[in-house]
Amino acid sequence: MKQLSLKTRMALVVTLFFLCFGCVAGFLALAYFEQKFKETIFTQQASLVASLASDLDKNLSFAQSSLAAFAPMLTPEALRDPDVAQKVLDEKTTLHLIFDILFIFAPDGRLIVESPYLSGRRGGDYSYREYFRKTVATGMPQISDPYRSTHVTGRPAVMLTHPLYDARGKLMAILAGNIDLAGNNFLTDVGRLSIGKSGYAYLCAENRTLIMHPDRSRIMEHVPVGQNLLLDRAFGGFEGSGETVTTKGRAVLSSVKHLRTVGWLLAISYPLHEAYAPLSRARAYVVSALTLGILLMLLLSWYAMQRLMSPLSRLTRHIETLSPGGEAREPLPVETGDKIGTLATAFNAMMATIHEKRESLQEALRQAEEERAKTDAIIAALGDGLSIQGRDFRILYQNQEHRRLFGGSYLGRYCYEVYRQRDHVCRECPVARCFADGQVHRMEYRNPPGAVAEYLEITVSPLRDAAGETFAVIELVRDVTARKRAEEQVQRLNAELEQRVRERTEELQHSLREMETFCYAVSHDLRTPLRGIHGFSSLLQQEYGDRLDEGGREYLQRIAGAAGRMGELIDDLLELSRVTRDELRREPVDLSTMATEIADELRLSQPERTVAFTIEPGLAAVGDPSLLRGVMANLIYNAWKFSSRTPHARIEVGSRVDGGERLFFVRDNGVGFDMRYADKLFLPFHRLHAAEGFEGTGIGLAAVQRIIERHGGTIRGEGKPGEGATFSFTLGTGAPPPA
Repeated sequence: MKQLSLKTRMALVVTLFFLCFGCVAGFLALAYFEQKFKETIFTQQASLVASLASDLDKNLSFAQSSLAAFAPMLTPEALRDPDVAQKVLDEKTTLHLIFDILFIFAPDGRLIVESPYLSGRRGGDYSYREYFRKTVATGMPQISDPYRSTHVTGRPAVMLTHPLYDARGKLMAILAGNIDLAGNNFLTDVGRLSIGKSGYAYLCAENRTLIMHPDRSRIMEHVPVGQNLLLDRAFGGFEGSGETVTTKGRAVLSSVKHLRTVGWLLAISYPLHEAYAPLSRARAYVVSALTLGILLMLLLSWYAMQRLMSPLSRLTRHIETLSPGGEAREPLPVETGDKIGTLATAFNAMMATIHEKRESLQEALRQAEEERAKTDAIIAALGDGLSIQGRDFRILYQNQEHRRLFGGSYLGRYCYEVYRQRDHVCRECPVARCFADGQVHRMEYRNPPGAVAEYLEITVSPLRDAAGETFAVIELVRDVTARKRAEEQVQRLNAELEQRVRERTEELQHSLREMETFCYAVSHDLRTPLRGIHGFSSLLQQEYGDRLDEGGREYLQRIAGAAGRMGELIDDLLELSRVTRDELRREPVDLSTMATEIADELRLSQPERTVAFTIEPGLAAVGDPSLLRGVMANLIYNAWKFSSRTPHARIEVGSRVDGGERLFFVRDNGVGFDMRYADKLFLPFHRLHAAEGFEGTGIGLAAVQRIIERHGGTIRGEGKPGEGATFSFTLGTGAPPPA
């Protein structure tokens, strides 16, 4: 077999190296391109869905605000006359531009009027609707999930509600607006949105019901869990982009975003074959480029080897003709120590020196080009306007943003002529101050009407020479119009909030005064007949008791007992009102001493009982002494009462630290309670044990809870039937940590 020539072998080796390098580089470049391309697509689609979600939030907020703005026009007089209310609704054409149907419901769910009017529907009961029940329960405006309308039978719709209150704060009606999901409005615009050739957007409620979809037949369809994994993640709180498979089995690039005004989910789906079409073309281009590059490299290598090998073949003929200024493509091999070897050595040394200098120059040139490119990129990408001004206040440089902010290029002109239309340096000029003291200066400037930016922030920094002297300044100009307007808006909102707080405080104080008057009036009005009942029953028993049989006397005793319990109930109600109404005083309180005194009082009241008390010493707190004594008395008395049937009764008063917070507790080993009913412990008049077994009105724990909450704390009860109960409470910041 004929051996390949050195020229051919070197060409093949170079081509092989290029092939390996090209494949690796192409693979890495393609992988990097794919990653960046996907990141870009993900980011762009996420931005698009975020923008669409923001628009939907704005439209929903505007719709709610429109209902709220219209609400004051519905006076109690108008609501009492359906025809008047119908006229008011029909004439409100601006609301009909937003809503397809307007309704007014009574507090019991009856339809008062609707617009457009349909005969025979007034008085219909719609209290079963979820939007009605939520509005009544919360007292707040609501946005419903999709439902089937009865106005236009079977049409999918969503409802926005706004409660109407009279001057006393009582619900007098509910104003509602219907948006037809089969109509033409900002919600149906979502279903008509086209992304690329076959991409689309859809809207889903919190209960996984489709609100809007380009396939109108799928509106009101429930999306099961597990059929769209990205959608499942979105209902778990995820926002962003990712690849997924739809409920119809299509592979898509999907982006999801939660709305702020309501718990809906906006999603965009873009078929993967469409989204990643540029990647397929890029792969084909890379393969084609590699194939063409290999062929070109093979030809170039063969040609280069031919050129490089020819000097070697002529070395013996032309080596003596080479001069120090000659050129050689490759270093000459030093094979002998004669003149040829000496010449080759000198030639190689010369070439090495030239090569080193050339590399140094190329490296310096490369670094200079990099620094220049960085500077150009920074200035070009700088979001602020930038200019350079000399000591004579002439403009030496402007970037594109600076030219935009000031309406053109003003190189060579004086800054005060351009910016302020003056013929002298401005007194407040930061450029002049920077030249004067060499420090950085800032100022905010308001442009006259019609300028590109209303508010500008100007920052001036010195440029110094080698001697430290300021020879020019850099001026950065930033458009702060949005920030200034936001600050003005915040100031206005703060003022409005303070006014609302004052008004609300006055309302609460007025309500408390009315409650106090009411409580004392009820107490007086109820006690008078109670005293009569109790007195006459006593007289009846004393004077006519011997004429009554055993059943009659028992009835009289029951009447007297009921009157006594009614008196106790009135006292408890007044006490509950007092703990809510009295002014709260904060001072150091020794709960240990307080608990000991209460325990002693209980022992004296029932000396026949033997109860083991364990009271932790040094239980210090900060709060109202009178109210906190009521807390300790109620809790310890309950422990005493409900452990009365326990042979070896124990009551423990102590504290512990839970999550960095001081927690006080009262524990007993009495009858306990079932935790299924723990949510009723602190409700007034609710008792978990029969009145025959343990006396009481059910007010004590309700009063305890209100006192604890007034101190900024919380209280909870834990128990088990037959094993006792533990009541634990905190006092907010008023309870110092244990030593």
